[in-house]
Amino acid sequence: MNRVVTKAFVMNSFPWKDRHRLLHLLTPDLGLITAMAPASESLRSRLRAVTQLFCCAEYTLTCKQSRYSVQDGSVIESFVSISRDLDRLAAASHAAEVFSDVARNDEPQRSLYELWGFTLQEIAAAEDPVFIARMGTLRLMELIGFSPRLDSCLICGSEPEAPLQFSFREGGPLCGKDLAAAGGETLMPLTAGAVSLLRHMASAPLNRLYRFQASPAVRRQAACFADRWVEEKMEKGYRRLALLDQCPDFILPAAGMGREEENHDDLSQPL
Repeated sequence: MNRVVTKAFVMNSFPWKDRHRLLHLLTPDLGLITAMAPASESLRSRLRAVTQLFCCAEYTLTCKQSRYSVQDGSVIESFVSISRDLDRLAAASHAAEVFSDVARNDEPQRSLYELWGFTLQEIAAAEDPVFIARMGTLRLMELIGFSPRLDSCLICGSEPEAPLQFSFREGGPLCGKDLAAAGGETLMPLTAGAVSLLRHMASAPLNRLYRFQASPAVRRQAACFADRWVEEKMEKGYRRLALLDQCPDFILPAAGMGREEENHDDLSQPL
């Protein structure tokens, strides 16, 4: 029986058999693992605190035949503010589902663990946690090699004029003279401000990732884009934000890309 000491985030926690709990733990070096916390449902259990959803803790685990069991743990950060706020809870649950889906199908990545840590910290503190969750999952797509092309037309390579017309089928923009290549697909128009924000999310260092200013109109465009892009690349619909969703439609009508968006493009700048 091997003994492992590791930091981890609780991505999911649910009862199992008599007073036990099963935990999905995101670790920096083991990836996403499942661990049983024995008798942790008891109010007197010393493990109860380290089984709470989204907490970050240091765990002492035993491993036998690839089955992990929690022997001890100490809380590093409990993220209590998330459990006390519906928006934050929905945002964290949505992001955790996407991150967990990626972690199940990939090799352990410390960069994924670190991105989750920065994202969860921001969800716990930001004024708009739902938007942060969407931007965090968008950055996750870049991390696993699914970064959208935003700099040049897919056909001719020229820099497209704003509003950029983005093809999800092709994974990039089309300029005015090459729109016929869309083949009937409804393209998503993105203003210069939205493009600037999306580029920031794809390339900013983690400690500056969520340091930006953007108008409400630009945020709506970026949120719609992130939802569509994540679902396209993960080949799955995510519904945890359904009750809070302020962006029910993926495609924004061209008529909605008017003066308000143009006036606020300059606000989509990193801080």
